[in-house]
Amino acid sequence: MSNAGDVSHVVRELGLDFSIDGGVATGHAAVFGELCVPGATALRTSVLATWADVVTGLLALNLTVPRPALTLDLDVQVLEPAEIGDTISVEARTVKAGRTVLVCEARFRNETSGALSAVCHASFVASPNPGHVISRRFLAGLAEGPSRLPVPLAERVGSVVVAPGTAEVPRRVDGLNSGGAIQGGLVAFAAEEAAASSVGEPVVLTALGLRYLRPFSVGPARAVADRYGEVCLVHLTDVGTGRLGAVATARLTDAKPR
Repeated sequence: MSNAGDVSHVVRELGLDFSIDGGVATGHAAVFGELCVPGATALRTSVLATWADVVTGLLALNLTVPRPALTLDLDVQVLEPAEIGDTISVEARTVKAGRTVLVCEARFRNETSGALSAVCHASFVASPNPGHVISRRFLAGLAEGPSRLPVPLAERVGSVVVAPGTAEVPRRVDGLNSGGAIQGGLVAFAAEEAAASSVGEPVVLTALGLRYLRPFSVGPARAVADRYGEVCLVHLTDVGTGRLGAVATARLTDAKPR
């Protein structure tokens, strides 16, 4: 389960600059090599998932504060993969604000080509834990500007491909949500790494859907992918607790080599 309103240090290094005005979240980011599929020029779909989790989560947080907005599920459909050197813009809004569940939509546009690059839908619920509140320190951190990854994303988060189809992302202080669990975008990254490693050559995920079941509070997050042609089913477990934390599906296609 992801606290999508959180913007951890790692997430800020993905370079997204965003703001909210009148219930609409907008932002933009440049696509640089450290954000892309290793050995290819395409932007990682897990980066889109993380950006979407952040901007839609902030919209949800506006309606749930002081309780955190917890991500229930996140779905990313890639229409045209962005490439190194492109600039991506995002516009997100709430499409349903129910009593318990909020649903948001984010559209990513490639400012270089003018084409719609990806669409994401995410649903949220306010934390049911009465002791789980957003701190002033956390809210202040949301205002901090973006920076740039100094190394490729996999190296930055300390992920490891244990075996083809299996990847782990550790629980680190600068990769947590406000509840102290692994940030939801990094869970998406683990799912992407597991799916991609099952192929053995550069691939881009044209679709990535996640359902968050519980927090990854101990770590590492271990993702195991079962591949059926171009589709992978991924189960993600918190190794420290032995409990299933998320499930995902991913659709793979060959990536343009760098």
